[in-house]
Amino acid sequence: MPEKVYATREGLQGQKTATNYVIDAYVPFVALPSNAALRLWVRVTNPANGKSVRALVLDIGPWNVSDHAYVFGDARPQAESGHDLRGRTTNRAGIDLGEAVWKALDLHDNGLVSWEFV
Repeated sequence: MPEKVYATREGLQGQKTATNYVIDAYVPFVALPSNAALRLWVRVTNPANGKSVRALVLDIGPWNVSDHAYVFGDARPQAESGHDLRGRTTNRAGIDLGEAVWKALDLHDNGLVSWEFV
C-alpha cells in the first residue's frame, strides 16, 4: 500500500480550481502539489476504515505547485517540513480532498490517507 500522508478538506465550494472546474460537493476530485498531475486519476484510501474512492486531480496544492519528487517519485511531501517552497507555514498536508471524496472516505477531520495513480 502507498505511504500515508496528511489530508485536508478542500472546502472552497463555488471557487475555481487550476483547471477552471467550479468546486461543488458532487465531483470526486483532489489537489496534488504538482501541475503535471492535473487531469490524472488517483485512488484515495482511508486506512482507518478501508474505504476508497477514485478521483480526478483537478487542482494543484496543497501549498506547492511543483513537488514532483513527491507526486511522481518516492519523496515525502515537501509541505511536511512545516514550510512550503515560498516559506509559508503549512499544515503539513500532502493532498487536498474535495467534498465528494471526503464523504466517500467517511472522514470527520483532517487525517491520514493513502493515494496512488490508477
